[in-house]
Amino acid sequence: VTHDQEEAMSISDVIIVMKLGVVQQMDEPQKVYDNPANLFVAQFLGTPPINVFDGRVEAGKLMIGSDNVLDIKGVEDGEYVIAIRPEGFIPDANGRFTCNLSRIEVMGRDVSVVSTNDASRNVVIRSIVSAENNIDTKKATVSFNLKPAKVFVFDKNTGEIINKTKFFIS
Repeated sequence: VTHDQEEAMSISDVIIVMKLGVVQQMDEPQKVYDNPANLFVAQFLGTPPINVFDGRVEAGKLMIGSDNVLDIKGVEDGEYVIAIRPEGFIPDANGRFTCNLSRIEVMGRDVSVVSTNDASRNVVIRSIVSAENNIDTKKATVSFNLKPAKVFVFDKNTGEIINKTKFFIS
């Protein structure tokens, strides 16, 4: 038993995530990280933490603010909570998701792009990208495309994941 999620992820064959004594999810650590059952599990695992946004689906488009970040199928129009793992961002000058650039933190082979967005529930958004990406720090904004496997859609009221089986259109 540990409350240290990094320790649990690194030494366990199976992890159980609990909230107030109730099992939320049990599986291999990587499977829980890659396929969280609900928003609590998604937010519990990961360093830096998952980025959480208020979003919506409109006519087959996953929207964060005014940005159509991904095309989506099989999800009813409505308001949702959108979560994106830090490694789910691909810098692209013509990307579909734009954020306000705060700073770049160099970490060796990777860099952390620190930004903000009005739809974010986090104080800052952390995007972990390869140091090979050249981010123009003179610009006020940074644009990204998103890796569909790193994007999660949750019910706004219950926090339960919306069935993710192949609903993003490449």
